[in-house]
Amino acid sequence: MLTRATVESLIPILRRDARRALSMRVPGFPAPYYCSFLLKDIDTFNTWASAGSTGRSQTDRTRTVCCDLRVGSYEYDQVTDGGLKEPDDDLESSSFHTVPIDDTAFDGLRITLWKLLESKFREALNDYNQRQASRISTPDPNRGIRSFTRAKRASLRRPARLDVVDYERWSRFCKRASLWISSLPRLSGSWVEFDLSQETRIFVSTEGSVTVQSSQVFSLSANLHKLTSEGSRLEQEIVINAGLQRELPDMARFKKLVLQKYDQLMRLSRARKIHAFSGPVLLYPGPAGLLFHEALGHRLEGSRLLSSGEGQTFRGQEGKEIFKLPITIRDDPSMHSYKGKRCIGAYAYDDEGVKAQNAVLIEGGVLKGFLSTRAAYAKGRHQSNGHARTRQHQQPISRMAVTIVEAKGGLPLERLKAKLLQEIRRQKKPFGMIVYETNGGETDTTNYDFQAFSGDIAFATLVYPNGREVCVRGVNFIGTPLQALSNVAAVGDQPELDNGYCGAESGLIPISTISPAVLISNLELQGKDEELVTPSILKRPKILKQRPRPKRRRKRR
Repeated sequence: MLTRATVESLIPILRRDARRALSMRVPGFPAPYYCSFLLKDIDTFNTWASAGSTGRSQTDRTRTVCCDLRVGSYEYDQVTDGGLKEPDDDLESSSFHTVPIDDTAFDGLRITLWKLLESKFREALNDYNQRQASRISTPDPNRGIRSFTRAKRASLRRPARLDVVDYERWSRFCKRASLWISSLPRLSGSWVEFDLSQETRIFVSTEGSVTVQSSQVFSLSANLHKLTSEGSRLEQEIVINAGLQRELPDMARFKKLVLQKYDQLMRLSRARKIHAFSGPVLLYPGPAGLLFHEALGHRLEGSRLLSSGEGQTFRGQEGKEIFKLPITIRDDPSMHSYKGKRCIGAYAYDDEGVKAQNAVLIEGGVLKGFLSTRAAYAKGRHQSNGHARTRQHQQPISRMAVTIVEAKGGLPLERLKAKLLQEIRRQKKPFGMIVYETNGGETDTTNYDFQAFSGDIAFATLVYPNGREVCVRGVNFIGTPLQALSNVAAVGDQPELDNGYCGAESGLIPISTISPAVLISNLELQGKDEELVTPSILKRPKILKQRPRPKRRRKRR
């Protein structure tokens, strides 16, 4: 973690070089009008163990700089497609995004910034000319839309106090937990992992903004897998992402969570395998949040409205009904905690120096707006709602942060299950489904391919009209956004927080989703892509109980 003294030493260097960038000139070409630096100093620790043996234990410290250098004017500059095509590792500037971590001598940093600005300026001029030239043969759909909007001067220099972490303690935790898990019968393998990322972000711009923020994410995970007699590899995972160290479970609680997963894994090994299904599905809060994230969230990212390669599902749909129910969806990065737990997607200022704001996306089932950056996505007045985010050196684009799903008249879980049975009988289906857990999902928002999304089901049951539940495996849920969202038939009344990560053009970033359970009147499921593996030829070795080493006593002289 950066000390206050180091932060105060870095800020003048970044501000001075940002101002120097505006003096660059090449006759006959546009001059720079804006420059900002986003410096990220990241400390990481990771340890991994299996069967009581440590497989990895490493610490690392990196420092990166994202430079946003714009030529032309606020009305028209070189950035195209909302910045979605910006991450290009073949560009010369990509060589200068990693900067020295020396806190006692900063000349290395100054030299790297100089090289970075030189390359960014040349690339910006080239991009500007290409954008101008393309107008000869191709209409610019974003002509007349402001490329960049001015922002109020931001000032924040209150980095949060980060937890002190005992690395040895977590290494021992993973060893002990992995040894205990490996003693569980009928497992093919298992592992336990602890990961920590602590980050300090310094943002400066030629508009006078200076912000300093700190964040941390703790991740504790475990994997249990089993190979069935027919060669299917079945897995159950625990993934706990937390913003505070005290939110992680102790050993006793962790073992209880593992036993729940172990029981589910054994049930899956005996479960019926299905290949396809279409009918009523009840999604528990975690899977429901995943559905909203994949089917809706990415399509409400305003940066995508500026890209000709995007499907732009909801462009021009403001004021139109998306849900048949009075559902409200908003994204509020300033919500730092929910029910006493830290939201890892929260922040005070985004990566363009704009204060985080509560963006109402859907209100009462009606589309109200989009997640936005300082790039306008329509003609007229535009104000960023503070959702520009990037992992490292990619162009910041609009991304989700803390997404909240709310609904008037939400129903208790038992009522949702009763409505599921009613829906099964009404549709005369042989069964419905309850999805308890998912491992993640994906979606394609481009116009090149189908507008669809999917969710990887980790644990689910078939539900028969009489209420009997039977564990099932082998399928993932899929769908097209408009159809799936219009089929939301009921919403629960107990939202739950799910901390995770989301990957997109601007990198892998922490996010939080707060969602209740949801009943979908019709959702399609398809078979998992599965590669069969032959059973082991040799027997698995017995796990020997490890005895603690005796303490050596010093002899008295």
